[in-house]
Amino acid sequence: MVMLKVGIVEGVHFGSGQTGVAFLGVPYAAPPVGDLRWKPPQSVRPWTGMRRAMKFGAACPQLPAGWLPYIGWNEDCLYLNVWTTHLYVGPRLPVIVYFHGGSNTTGYSQLDPLGPALSRLGVVVVSANYRLGPMGFFAHPALTAESPHHSSGNYGLLDQLEVLKWVRENISRLGGDPNRITVMGQSAGSVDICLLMASPMSAGLFQRAIMESGDCQSVLDEDIRTPLPYNFIAGTGEGAGERLAGDLGVANGPEALRKLRSIPVTEILKSWSQDRQVHFDAIVDGWVLPEQPAKIYAEGKELQIPVLVGSNADEATVFGHNDVKTVDQYKQYLLNDTGKYTDQEFQAYPVATDADVPEQYLRIQNDTFAYGARSMARAMTSAGRKAYLYCVTFSETGKRTHLGAYHGEELRFLSDSFPSDWEHSDDDKMLGNLMRTYWTQFARTGDPNAPGLPAWTRYDAHSDQCLELGRMIGVRPVAPQLKIIENIMKQVFATTATMSLSSEAKTSDREALAEN
Repeated sequence: MVMLKVGIVEGVHFGSGQTGVAFLGVPYAAPPVGDLRWKPPQSVRPWTGMRRAMKFGAACPQLPAGWLPYIGWNEDCLYLNVWTTHLYVGPRLPVIVYFHGGSNTTGYSQLDPLGPALSRLGVVVVSANYRLGPMGFFAHPALTAESPHHSSGNYGLLDQLEVLKWVRENISRLGGDPNRITVMGQSAGSVDICLLMASPMSAGLFQRAIMESGDCQSVLDEDIRTPLPYNFIAGTGEGAGERLAGDLGVANGPEALRKLRSIPVTEILKSWSQDRQVHFDAIVDGWVLPEQPAKIYAEGKELQIPVLVGSNADEATVFGHNDVKTVDQYKQYLLNDTGKYTDQEFQAYPVATDADVPEQYLRIQNDTFAYGARSMARAMTSAGRKAYLYCVTFSETGKRTHLGAYHGEELRFLSDSFPSDWEHSDDDKMLGNLMRTYWTQFARTGDPNAPGLPAWTRYDAHSDQCLELGRMIGVRPVAPQLKIIENIMKQVFATTATMSLSSEAKTSDREALAEN
């Protein structure tokens, strides 16, 4: 049993010994239901007696996804989990707080069982659920008007910030060091960490970051009310909210929020599923994200911490959809991506016939992840911080060989948890041990290097190399196409600088009106 700030919890042992204890389904915020729907997370109400923390909390509301086991969900979903092996004895251990992937629309904290494997190496591991899709990233003019910060959306990011506040306040009671907190995320979880580093609200909440296959500073994000013609941004945050509200039969007006908060979640998800052109994700809202992350990182205003960042060589092979099959569709895809700079992207990834399209389209998808990781490493290095860049190249020898080093594969090694039909070898055992040691050593010191490990030199913009993690371990240069993408995005950012200023001016105007 452990006395937390708001009450006593009883955990459950894991592993073969009695030193490993997990606390599962611990509430870190009040249930975001009723009038608390689409509001920043509120404090947990203290409880009396002992609370059993022996099973995971409910997943947050989401639509079923083919790649994800369906476990059910509940709007009351703001729960976290802790794995620790040094509850009552020894010095306080470094902490890893993990945010799951799933495009900020699907996923849950128990999806990747990192806690048991990593905690055995001398860290405390925390995972958490956070609000997703239209429940976690719903912006609307009525919500903006209601907010004292003149902002709406980004409730999922606010949940993650609340998790980190909980960790800072409680983790020492669970064997963790509140001054050595590493945030770790994969895919959307990695993107969110990048966004948190760009938010002034993160100051003091974590000291290092591990980012797997996701970033934010190499692209543009949707704005709360200013459309941008790049990175497939088709509208605005508030515009998406108004469209979903319209689909639900709720018009703008003084009763809009009361009506929206009274609609069952099942109806909201059903309506959203029938209009998937409505996209919900993190936005530049003027509060949690005061301006474009690309601008924040370019000006060195992000959280100044060491990062371990990377991608997998064949990220996109598991996405399982490809509507881009002809040259004309391919060119339209590039236009939606980089606007008037399409010709430069086409020269980097040329196609002559329809038969050339699938390979080049997949190559762009893979390189986009690699570019984002490299861009993050370069941004932090430019700010004078340590960055360690990796690229996973391991390809399984079994039935997934054709997928190569696919999106999320690294989690198999980090969690030491593989599919039952995975064809094991000495290579994957070696890689798993190596990666888990690198990752936990980074959480411990801010540097993944340790005696007995292959040397991992910090990223240097001049040599422009990454550490390959596969059947071979060693330094290799990054792909030349990544430099071409970098040049294109520099032009895109320069073009949109005036748009950002326009957005900031509109925000100021709205705030002035709200105050008058």
